[in-house]
Amino acid sequence: MEGWLLDVCLDNGNGVFLWLRGKCGVVKRAVGWRARLYAAGPSAVLRDVARTLSDRYEVRPVVKRVPDAGFVDALEVFTPPAEKRWLANVIAERWGCLGVKTYNTDIPLLQEFLYEHGLTPTAYVKIHDNIPEPAEDVNNLFYDTSFLRVAFLDVEAEASGPLPRFSDGLRLVRVRVDGDEAVLDGCEDEILQSLTKLLDEWDVDVVVTHGGDGFLMRYLRERASANNVKLRLGRGEDRVKSSKSFSYTSYGRVHHRFGGYKLNGRLHIDADNSMLYGETGLEGVLEVARVVSVPVQDAARYTIGRCMTSLQYRQAYLNDVLIPSEPGRPTCMTAAELVTADRGGWILDHRPGVYWNVGELDFHSLYPTLMLKHNISGETVNCKCCEGSDIPELGYHVCRRWRGIVPSAVETPLKRRLEYKRLYMETGLKIYKARSDALKWILVTSFGYLGYRKAKFGSREAHMAVCALARDTLLKSVKIAEEKGFKVLHGIVDCLWVWGRDACEEDYRKLGEELEKRLGLPIGYEGTYRWIAFLPSRTHPGRPVNNRYFGVYTDGRLKFRGIELRRSDTPPLAKQMQKEFLEKLAEAKSPEELQRKAEECRETFHKYLKLVYSGAVEQEMLALVRSLSMSPKHYRKRLKHVAAAKKLEQAGVNISPGQQVSYIVTNNSATPLLLSDGQGYKEEFYASFLRRCMETVLQPFLLKL
Repeated sequence: MEGWLLDVCLDNGNGVFLWLRGKCGVVKRAVGWRARLYAAGPSAVLRDVARTLSDRYEVRPVVKRVPDAGFVDALEVFTPPAEKRWLANVIAERWGCLGVKTYNTDIPLLQEFLYEHGLTPTAYVKIHDNIPEPAEDVNNLFYDTSFLRVAFLDVEAEASGPLPRFSDGLRLVRVRVDGDEAVLDGCEDEILQSLTKLLDEWDVDVVVTHGGDGFLMRYLRERASANNVKLRLGRGEDRVKSSKSFSYTSYGRVHHRFGGYKLNGRLHIDADNSMLYGETGLEGVLEVARVVSVPVQDAARYTIGRCMTSLQYRQAYLNDVLIPSEPGRPTCMTAAELVTADRGGWILDHRPGVYWNVGELDFHSLYPTLMLKHNISGETVNCKCCEGSDIPELGYHVCRRWRGIVPSAVETPLKRRLEYKRLYMETGLKIYKARSDALKWILVTSFGYLGYRKAKFGSREAHMAVCALARDTLLKSVKIAEEKGFKVLHGIVDCLWVWGRDACEEDYRKLGEELEKRLGLPIGYEGTYRWIAFLPSRTHPGRPVNNRYFGVYTDGRLKFRGIELRRSDTPPLAKQMQKEFLEKLAEAKSPEELQRKAEECRETFHKYLKLVYSGAVEQEMLALVRSLSMSPKHYRKRLKHVAAAKKLEQAGVNISPGQQVSYIVTNNSATPLLLSDGQGYKEEFYASFLRRCMETVLQPFLLKL
């Protein structure tokens, strides 16, 4: 049997079954499999463990590597998947006090299965003698996913109030596949029965919804139960299970994830509950699933950190390195050592203003590249087997005998991303951009995860070592640029804005090539700005604000960072106005023309101001979106988005930390967009918001606003 691996599921905890799309359709195939659990400790105690467990499990002695401990004697225990976690707890409770530790307990079962057999989702697979194996090169960049049939599913309910509820009747279901659309209406039971039949007839592989995890899929189940209809959304008859919703904090922000509503034999992706899908589409999700060896439905819902974790777990599994239950070693430093070491990335402040003919050079994935080039990992920095001073400023040394798990793990996504970027530049095909952008998120996380307190292969020393290497790289880059006669106007961690008198695009390209040659790191020439405006601080006008700028390249492309147009809490009306400003300013070819265009933008501002005061703006164009960092009841300050969240709770909507609230500012504080129902809005608030957006863009060009 052979086919493309569509999905993999646990078979009642005693094995797995695979869903393969072959030439004759999708088939389900059960595969016997045993998970592996490892225990290491004193030899005499391990012999007792082996005697006790051998009556029920297959146990064999092995030699494995443990981070920071080298090669150790261990026991490899083959266990039914459903019993792995339970058995690990038994070993820890009975023999833990005698020095025995368990390993590989944190690997999700389905991921362990994929690691062991070298499989990745959507890859072509052959099953021989009940053993699946890849029938194609899983590292192939040009893999084909056109065999997937994707359906977009939406429903309309007969809402009894401002918001739909599980008790509301089902009005219709809409399904779109490859340009074809089917609308199912009539009696509820007929709609639900027709939905199952339609998904089968159209042979759908992927179901994409908006709000499927939070409401839509559960709503369909509730309506099926109310009408005594057996609804089957997947290909399998098994009862669909969903994980719990949860809130988490990442880089100082609180996020919320709804419990995943997964199907058997079909892939369900909630576009509203998947950052990867929202940023890169289906192709990005599939790329990450293949690279990190995670089932597609999990990859769509995982945080990027969990995807990065799977990448490291797989590398450790392939290298015969045991994964400890506890995170990497702790770091103890004096205050003086901390001041020297924990300094972050290098930043060269700009002088606010407008600059012409500026070149932009960007190091490709600088931090992951440094981790790969210098072998930076939690177990390699300041290892016990080597000595020296390899890291500038800090005096840390790096292991020369062992290649770390982290650099080994990032090598594949790093090389793939660089190749995808090259292919996109050559062909312009969006599929390569989606895959490149998806891998970018993995690589960005790899550095932050290196210093995460729960990382199994990280440490603070490793994290600070990368920062030191990055600072050294940027300082060397500035010196080289100045040697070549260029002036560095601004620098942020891995990006430089340089200016040369009478320099052309070719001059900037050659500078990038010189930097790449002398530093041994990949550097990209992003383009030459016809003009670029670096913005000052609002509270301290004479001071710069890093990563807050906008400009236009010589080829007409706009680039902007840190302004309202990039923020999620800006009303669409204000974003539309700022975009008009930038497009108009981009037409300027000289400083004098730029000044005239700025005057025209001020006229555009007055046009939008009249729209606000005339009441002719649709409410969707005025909606602000903000996230909650805690439960609404725990806020003490009277904030607009909190007031809107409380009104949603009064309407029967459960609000959790990390969820976003879309609201309209009214004379009575704020009203959720879902409950606004034609209410008016506070004109002064939106007029003030538009003025602020205008000042952001026009301040560098007009002395008086």
